[in-house]
Amino acid sequence: MGTDFNRNLTVLTTPQYDGLHTLSLKNGTIEEYLFNIRSVMDCVVQNYSKVFAVRVDLRFPDMFESGDTAVITRFFESLKAQLKADYQAKLRNTTDGQVHASELFYIWVKEISGRDKCHYHVCLFFNGHAYKSLGKFELDRANMYNRIHKAWASALRLDVSHVQGLLHFPENAQYLLCRNQADFTYIYQDLFKRLSYFAKTDTKIYGNGNHNFGCSRVSGRLQSW
Repeated sequence: MGTDFNRNLTVLTTPQYDGLHTLSLKNGTIEEYLFNIRSVMDCVVQNYSKVFAVRVDLRFPDMFESGDTAVITRFFESLKAQLKADYQAKLRNTTDGQVHASELFYIWVKEISGRDKCHYHVCLFFNGHAYKSLGKFELDRANMYNRIHKAWASALRLDVSHVQGLLHFPENAQYLLCRNQADFTYIYQDLFKRLSYFAKTDTKIYGNGNHNFGCSRVSGRLQSW
């Protein structure tokens, strides 16, 4: 964990939190992060009976100043603006009025690799009635894959063609949680266990005054660390 570890945080060494399984990680997980992860997940599934979740990793180009702490905020703001624009476009073009809006909910963690390169692990949550897949992994399509690319390009202030290799969607990156279906609890628990990786104590930067974890604010109880 290092000498700069935030002593206000609580380390859990058993692979379980609040009745849910977590990953078994060498130096444990941070309880406050797990609390926030579960709070966001619970808020989303309370808001939407169907939730589309996406795991994505965001990397920086060479020579980019990864200490820019506003970059992750710019990413989310760009994605929110695109969701709003997409909803308004659908409203203009619909004939039956069946258009679903979606807020953006998110959880992120900033980590550092062996070469002192920072990167973000992110989970994005959408209304599953509005969005249910990333779509084809090709640029210039009107799908979520492209919206996420455009948001990261906007955050880095680069052309979208220059960021394609900087985003990584890991295996099984897409989840659909349907509150009224029999497999909901299994999928919820599986996603929470996967996201418990965000709460590991290792590979984070402590003591420099910058946040290394953040999420959507729900119920006024959440904060960045």
